[in-house]
Amino acid sequence: MEANFFRFLSAELSSTLVGRRIDKVFGPAPGVWVLAIQNTGEPLHLIFRPAKSAGLLFLSPVKPVNPQTAPAMAMWFRKRLRNRKILAAHTDWPNLRLALELSPRTDPDGKTFLILDCRTGMTLADDLPDSFAVEPEWPALEDVLEDQDIWREYPHISPPLRKTLARLPEDEAHALYFQVATASAEVFHLARSGETWTPPTAWPSGKADETYSSALEATQAYGERTLFPLLDMEEDKVQTVQLKRVRKKLKRNLASLEEEQARLEQLSAEQVKAEALQAELYRFKNAEGLESVDVTHPVHGPMTVPLNPFLSPTENMERYFKLAAKAQRGFPHLERRRRELVAQLAKAEDGTLEIHPALVPQGTPEPEGPAALPKRFRGLAVSLFRTTDGFTVIRGKNKTANHHMLSKAASPFDYWFHVEDGPSSHVILKRDHPGQDVPETTLTQAAILCGLKSYRKDDDKADIMYALVKDVRKVKGFNLGQVAVDRKIGTLRVDLDPSLEDSLATIAPPLS
Repeated sequence: MEANFFRFLSAELSSTLVGRRIDKVFGPAPGVWVLAIQNTGEPLHLIFRPAKSAGLLFLSPVKPVNPQTAPAMAMWFRKRLRNRKILAAHTDWPNLRLALELSPRTDPDGKTFLILDCRTGMTLADDLPDSFAVEPEWPALEDVLEDQDIWREYPHISPPLRKTLARLPEDEAHALYFQVATASAEVFHLARSGETWTPPTAWPSGKADETYSSALEATQAYGERTLFPLLDMEEDKVQTVQLKRVRKKLKRNLASLEEEQARLEQLSAEQVKAEALQAELYRFKNAEGLESVDVTHPVHGPMTVPLNPFLSPTENMERYFKLAAKAQRGFPHLERRRRELVAQLAKAEDGTLEIHPALVPQGTPEPEGPAALPKRFRGLAVSLFRTTDGFTVIRGKNKTANHHMLSKAASPFDYWFHVEDGPSSHVILKRDHPGQDVPETTLTQAAILCGLKSYRKDDDKADIMYALVKDVRKVKGFNLGQVAVDRKIGTLRVDLDPSLEDSLATIAPPLS
């Protein structure tokens, strides 16, 4: 995050947060923190991801999906921060640090300040350094333009600021430098570089920037577009690692079955020795201490059979029969287990295996999100489609899938579709982040896919309502698939074109 932008952001954050309480702390992914802030209106979340060059700090009404079990550090911070009021905010903006002064606590860990350092992380402290809120000096513009490493002594003269000043005419450079030094910017800019967004600044990039009237709005737009897709990828990455390790484990287990097959076949071969002894047992029935005997099998002919000299010939014969019987009992179990492993491996290869904890080898990282993958949708009876604009659409095949889609395959900012006034499949339209615009064509196609799997499927037209997933909730006591919609976005009247299913149908590719 650029230091001068952080100067404006920290000031706006301070005025928003002071006087509110911290309700809870979450850790949706390694290195990402979410503080639920008390608010009388829509939910308010302070989302923080420290990083040396691209730290994120923004407010959002949307809470990222959290792991089923809270990480240990999230529980540690939750215990120390929950229900504490933010009394004041102190900023060391050149060094990208914001300290929230908290209401007192009597326990030993009730430290006074929560420090959010955009480069290093989140910590608690009893006191702040004397230099924490000292305003920096501003060198002459000429020195700024001549010294490429001036940011080492003056961290607020960031490389993005210096590069912008260097490409401007002298009078414009002086005007911008004065504006930044006096914190008089009124418009904040967000630029796109290829497929990615660059961190917001308090000056134009010279490209087709998006502009915002507040630093909070700019950083929310940047944070949601940057972080939410990364969290989705991180979740998918952990599940991918698990699936690869599960595949490897299944292959090892199949190889072990081959070794067990060979062992059982050796035991089964003892049947021949037992039968050969049985055929001529009368010859040496009462002999003692024999280490082997030469006998003739009725089918396999002459052979030498090893004996345990501490057992009688009869006991040796019985022992060989028992070993062979043990092998015969083991063969059906081995075949059943082989069929199970082959079926599991086939599902793992095509990406449809629902990972059970018993399948995951020890040492495999736990997923940081729900058990089912939002991108691969394993374990859910759903159909997948891709709209002509490239958006993924999920449609439930039965009541159970409809019931689980909301929690296992959807983010709070995705769109949910259902036919008006009657039964239908639930349909989820995936979005990358809360601020992503969805073209009208995609909305219409998702609505049609919903109508084609409803009681209106044989009609020419259907009315389809849609809402944000966060406004759709399951209700205790309702049947599977039944939900309550707190607020809907609108209703679409669409023409039901059955050919759309085939043209948009897709299958999630297997993982390599």
